[in-house]
Amino acid sequence: MMPDEHDDAEASAPRAEVGRFRRLKAARERGLVVAAMDLPYWIEREDGAWVLFVEENARGQAAAALAEFEAEEQARVHVQKPEPLVIPKLALALTLVAMVIFYRMQTGANPVLIERGVAVDARILHGEWWRCFTALTLHGGVEHLVSNLGLAVFAFAFAFSRFGTGAGLLGTVLGGAMGNLLNAFAHAAKPHASLGSSTALFASLGLLAGGELAARLMHRATRTGWQLLVPVGAGLAFLSLYGGAGSNRDGTPIMDTGNVDLMAHLFGLVAGVALGSVLFAAGLRRGARAWVQPVCGGAVIVVLAAAWMAASRM
Repeated sequence: MMPDEHDDAEASAPRAEVGRFRRLKAARERGLVVAAMDLPYWIEREDGAWVLFVEENARGQAAAALAEFEAEEQARVHVQKPEPLVIPKLALALTLVAMVIFYRMQTGANPVLIERGVAVDARILHGEWWRCFTALTLHGGVEHLVSNLGLAVFAFAFAFSRFGTGAGLLGTVLGGAMGNLLNAFAHAAKPHASLGSSTALFASLGLLAGGELAARLMHRATRTGWQLLVPVGAGLAFLSLYGGAGSNRDGTPIMDTGNVDLMAHLFGLVAGVALGSVLFAAGLRRGARAWVQPVCGGAVIVVLAAAWMAASRM
């Protein structure tokens, strides 16, 4: 008998075997499960294995607890391991170049057309849907562009790594458009307009949080309150660091300035979390079927082209 044995009176009681294990450590771990129910147990060496015994009248109770323990252990073993970070450098570079090209085209375009591409909330609510998309391709100046390019390097690198270039870009654009739409409703009571890719970039970060949230929901071992809070909390932390314009003297955040629109960033993040969960659950991520990424990438081109065509019909 092992040191887990009890006194002679208890040891003489009828006993039942509830498990055999190759390793003593495994037997002791199961013994602790039994002990947690205030039941005596014994571990003995028998035929090259470590055998766990309990009292005969406690066999059913111990077996049920051990079965639950084994199920939890099995779920923990099958928790998806973090995928290696593989950044598609060429796709990332081309996406950044596209942002610069859009700005160059903007500087030489008809000002009336550019005005029809800005996310003017009142006009969006009156049916000019394209503004939700076109505003994502516009910037207020070189400084604005460079600032967003800096954020885009990290947002796109991680989103493309997790979801693939096509699906990551589609989720980013759709999330940004949804963020602009939600922002329009939030500012329905007062005149408000915005432009810039930052709403889409926060949607891209939201994709990551949503994808991680969906991954954790798929496994029992990570389907707990704190485990689910981590990815959402990470997104909100990033928003608090880079999504606002600072704070007022009383410590409250500046929600809206001429250059920074925290509400748009927040709505982009929220939309991204929702889309990221859906994309991940639907299997639209890196390593999916070969046709998925080009189809998603083509959808981005079609959507943006359709939006600017609608804006040009003056």
